[in-house]
Amino acid sequence: MFFKIPTLVYLEDECLKKHGRLMENYGRKALIVTGRSSARNGSLADVTAQLDDCGISYQIYDQTKENPPVEQVMELQSLYRDYAPDFLIGLGGGSAIDLAKAAAVMLYYPDETADFLYKPVEITRNLPVVAIPTTCGTGSEVTGASVITRHEIGNKQSITSRVYPVLALLDGKYIADCPQTIIANTSIDALGHLVESYINTTASEYSDMIVREGLRVWSRCKETLKGEHRTAEDCNNLMLSANYGGMAIAHCGTSLPHGASYTVTYNTGMPHGKAVGYFLYGYLKYADESRVKDILELTQFDSLEQFRDFIVAVCQIERLDEELLEKCATALAVNKSKLRFCPYDTSEETVRKVVFAL
Repeated sequence: MFFKIPTLVYLEDECLKKHGRLMENYGRKALIVTGRSSARNGSLADVTAQLDDCGISYQIYDQTKENPPVEQVMELQSLYRDYAPDFLIGLGGGSAIDLAKAAAVMLYYPDETADFLYKPVEITRNLPVVAIPTTCGTGSEVTGASVITRHEIGNKQSITSRVYPVLALLDGKYIADCPQTIIANTSIDALGHLVESYINTTASEYSDMIVREGLRVWSRCKETLKGEHRTAEDCNNLMLSANYGGMAIAHCGTSLPHGASYTVTYNTGMPHGKAVGYFLYGYLKYADESRVKDILELTQFDSLEQFRDFIVAVCQIERLDEELLEKCATALAVNKSKLRFCPYDTSEETVRKVVFAL
């Protein structure tokens, strides 16, 4: 049993203005890795204003793709090798933060090729990463994982280096005007992190503590996922539940729903959180009844079927075709990194039941 969160985390209103000067600790040159939407929600302007105030020079890469591929990591290495940033800022959802993490490895090793991302490593070395999430699902701001698309294997996979951000700055205002579909999908991803950490071979009293509080916080704002008006308090709770979810998987890792979701997202482009949500019911259906009861009570659902129907409704899920589900089951049945975290039978038959449960 262990407890480790190496990231310094702040969640509060005007977080960047209050704590942004901490970035001075990481150097005088920053590389901001983000997407186009950050310019619209005000987060990029807040970041650059803080960097200007600190006298830190910066360059901006705002072409982050959803589910970024290895090729984009290498593009960043090529583009900014000569600039030689002291640290990176991942600004956006999981895609931007994960891309910043992977680029932080490759810019630390500017002469290495893409193969280096997936080589076994004993010691993780990378440039410091500051994470500023603008969605409410990733949790990547407090985990060491960086999930990158690998076209050569036709799936998504975490790099072998563990890259924990040194600083995470969270402010609910960045999701105040976020489209409802993004709020719903990313919040269900956060729910998946919490559920998969509670139904997990490595679950402990420490991780259970995180999960239980995370589920309580998530339940406070679940009605907003239906399209209800989001208050400032709702936004902060959505961010906080996602942060708890990240802390949970930092201790436990993700299991079957995430493993199956990667195949769906790669083959259809379905948003990650929605794809995770597709398999949560199946994962819980075959889990320990007492643990499932805990989850339902904490999230204030009367039954597992009500839990399922809620996810289907808020994510607007339709049943996937049989061929794709077969592909998911086949890939998941040999995915040792995900199977090992499932605390019940992971025979091919059970895996298929989980995948086809919805």
